[in-house]
Amino acid sequence: MSTPLQPYRLFLQHFAPLAFLITLLAGGFWLIEQHGHQSLLDGTGIDIKPQQARQLLDIFNTHQLETIGAATIIALLAAALIAWYTARSRLNQLLAEQENREQLRKIELLLDSTLEGIYAVDCVGLCTMANRSCAQLLGYDGPHNLLGRQMHELIHHTRPDGSPYPLDECKIHTIVGTGSAVTTLNDVFWRKDGSSLPVAYTAHPIKDGEQIIGAVCAFMDLSEQKQAEAQMTQLEDQLRQAQKMEAIGQLASGVAHDFNNILQVISGNTQLLQIVEHGDLNTQQHRLNEIIKAVERGVNLTRAMLAFARRQAIALRPVELNDLLLESVPLARNLLAKTQRLELQLYPKPLTVTADATLLQQVLFNLLTNARDAMPEGGTVTIGTAWSDQAPEQAVAGEQPPAGPCALLWVQDTGHGISAEIRDKIFEPFFSTKGVGKGTGLGLAMIYGTIKQHHGCIQIESEPEQGCRVSIYLPCIEQHRTSS
Repeated sequence: MSTPLQPYRLFLQHFAPLAFLITLLAGGFWLIEQHGHQSLLDGTGIDIKPQQARQLLDIFNTHQLETIGAATIIALLAAALIAWYTARSRLNQLLAEQENREQLRKIELLLDSTLEGIYAVDCVGLCTMANRSCAQLLGYDGPHNLLGRQMHELIHHTRPDGSPYPLDECKIHTIVGTGSAVTTLNDVFWRKDGSSLPVAYTAHPIKDGEQIIGAVCAFMDLSEQKQAEAQMTQLEDQLRQAQKMEAIGQLASGVAHDFNNILQVISGNTQLLQIVEHGDLNTQQHRLNEIIKAVERGVNLTRAMLAFARRQAIALRPVELNDLLLESVPLARNLLAKTQRLELQLYPKPLTVTADATLLQQVLFNLLTNARDAMPEGGTVTIGTAWSDQAPEQAVAGEQPPAGPCALLWVQDTGHGISAEIRDKIFEPFFSTKGVGKGTGLGLAMIYGTIKQHHGCIQIESEPEQGCRVSIYLPCIEQHRTSS
């Protein structure tokens, strides 16, 4: 029956029994009263003629009918009112129950349509609700397999490392006591078959007013994400290894080229000495000096490579920066192209630091090489020294900026400059902005390691198309000096 007819149906269901009962009572009263009237006439002891008795009984019955009929009609009207209001109340109750069932069904469909697993527990940890995804992710046939069971002992009994996970330490269970929501991005639940399920979950307390009556947990399966991360890590490792192998090959090629030049110097001068047996003594001495210098360059190159590989301790001694730069100028000029000019701006007083002169010279040459490559159309490279009362706090590489006075070694070019996006990456090993085959990405990484070993720091000042200035701050031996 349709909803508009339900009130009348409910009315009849409640009114019919009452009407039947009232009718029975009215009939019963009629019979009792009629019997009472007859007994009254018989018990008077008056000699009444039959005709008169019947007349009296008719009068009594008529009065009785009027009285009982009126009472019955009033009772039926009252019963009708009671039945109507009862039917309306029952109808509202049925409609509310139907609405609640429909609402619960919608909630159930909503929860079952999510990919995340959702379950709720009471204050002792027993499952009071679970959606379909929760059961499927945990390996159960349906939510009914979880209801009433202790969820911590069922799915959260062991930590990711395999150690036991006590109930009183479980973050989800402790919500009942603390009332604070928790979020965990990397945890494991345990499936029915005993396998682990990597999850990220969020749990919140369930409150009835101010009283906490349980907790609800929503979790997400991270299995595919973990697999993707593992594959990505593997690919990154393979790519990094390939880049390292390429860089090592380029580095080996450069080292072989340098050693080949050194060996050619040694071989050429040795052959000249063999040809000119009785030549000028000064000429022979010059040839021998060239051989010695070539051997020293080979030794220094080897030492620099070993230092980069961290297999040889640095030889620290007092080094005067101005002298070191002046000694390096001849070779430095050879590093630059013909369209590039080298300028010096030296501090007028000695600047002594504790350092390995060979490694510092290698740092200078690497900076000059980068400056040269940044100016393919030509330009000016300026090398300078200065005195600084304190290293800048905004240094980008090296150890913590050294405290106290510092000697400053700087190299500035007029090249293309460095953008802010890559400025913080240039000291990373194998990072290079040069084309394939033009750089290994190890030069600035070696500079970083060398300055770090000298307890100094590096500052980069550069903007695109405005050149670059690299400043190296090293602790100075002198304790007092007037700034220039």
